[in-house]
Amino acid sequence: MGAVGTTQFMSTANGVYGVFDKTNGARLSIVSDFNFWRDAGYRGFDQGLNARVMFNADAQRWIVSSLAYDPAVNYSSTQIRIAVSNTADALGGWKSTSFTGYAGLGFGGLADFPTLAIDKNAVYIGTSNFAPPNAAAGSIFRGTTLNVIPINSLFNAGAPALTGIQAFVTPFVYGSGSNTDRGFVIQGVNNSAAGASGKIVADSLVAFDNIGYAVNGLSPSSATGSTLGTVVYAGQSAYTEAGPGRQPAVATPANRRIIDTLDTRIGSSVYEVNGRIYMVQTVNPVADGVDEARVHYTVLDSTTFAKLAEGDIGAAGYDYYQGSLAVNAAGKVVIGYNRSGLDVATGNISFLAQVFDTAADGSLLPVSGEILLKTSLTDDYHNGSGFGLPASGRQRWGGFSQVTVDPTDPNSFYAIGEFAREYNLPAFGHPGGTGGSRWGTWVGVINTTAPVPEPSSWLMMILGMAAVVSLTRRQMGATA
Repeated sequence: MGAVGTTQFMSTANGVYGVFDKTNGARLSIVSDFNFWRDAGYRGFDQGLNARVMFNADAQRWIVSSLAYDPAVNYSSTQIRIAVSNTADALGGWKSTSFTGYAGLGFGGLADFPTLAIDKNAVYIGTSNFAPPNAAAGSIFRGTTLNVIPINSLFNAGAPALTGIQAFVTPFVYGSGSNTDRGFVIQGVNNSAAGASGKIVADSLVAFDNIGYAVNGLSPSSATGSTLGTVVYAGQSAYTEAGPGRQPAVATPANRRIIDTLDTRIGSSVYEVNGRIYMVQTVNPVADGVDEARVHYTVLDSTTFAKLAEGDIGAAGYDYYQGSLAVNAAGKVVIGYNRSGLDVATGNISFLAQVFDTAADGSLLPVSGEILLKTSLTDDYHNGSGFGLPASGRQRWGGFSQVTVDPTDPNSFYAIGEFAREYNLPAFGHPGGTGGSRWGTWVGVINTTAPVPEPSSWLMMILGMAAVVSLTRRQMGATA
């Protein structure tokens, strides 16, 4: 994930955090997540995953969150840690705090895929909770938690605090016909407008649909006593979970369809602007009759959660996945995503974006065609096995991408996503390499006021901000 601030861009990945000059892409800092959290004062057990970062323009400060192990509970990833920068300079020092996201019923647990959102009242962190299976409880999914932390507690003059935090725990019991549906992968809705109140959206637990609901009774100083509103189902067009993504892989035809496009969760940030809520997810639409992944966008009324518009980004012969979006105050939308397919010329995993305007009825009107930001350097990305060998294990591709709006220029959008690098071999410039797979991150800056030429000749400032890890990709979390 990544976010843009007043002068810098900050990126997070499992194991490494980077800070870059946002105007020219120069890397200003790269540190391990271990050193980052130690410098921020965190003294718990490390090995944190699923880090997210945002810039709070009101407070002129950064916030980073991630999960972390707790040795007191079987070394499970039960802890959520939060770091807040001292100033708008991501290199100017940080302070941290932490809390238990999911205790795992005392025998270990995982507060998985912690989300992050900010509005005028609170910071919202949702978790999907897992625990080791046992004879009594059955499958490992245990439900969700929405943590609501008053904005003034985290962004104060001293160290971030958790005063007034409210945790809404929604258990899930397999075989029960009365489970409450508060969604899977709970996403708070980002809103920078004055008077904003808490809004939540999520992928439904019981149906192929999205849900929305409010958090009532909040103030910037306290979430204690707040309540959750009625769940509203969006009534999405029929879809199912998408299958694996395709690659050309001309040397190994059996490996052409291996990329895990994840599931139908709303994996990346959600935004409320001008009375509308915007979000994206990966789906396999039923109506098109083909088994290909699509990036599906939905626009909701922010008061009633009624669906105003929806649509799919995709084209025959390709899989589209890991979408993200951001929206500026004028209703301009940039959606970033990955695309891959069997076509030898254009099928490598690529990171792309599109620009949209919001119409009066909430529908999205295309302003640009597909903008190619970065093409992967191999047609056969896989992990868990060496170059030229069949893929081994689950072929995870990220957990999400991200788009953020420049706080000093609302017409500039920064989109960060992944690409597959060359294999770790001498033939590809890595003496002594083991043959393992490599990946990197790429940031494209899109100015929406520029004239829109043909996509093939689109002129943008593309920043190659790569924090490349030469190790086998670690699985980023469990799924239900």
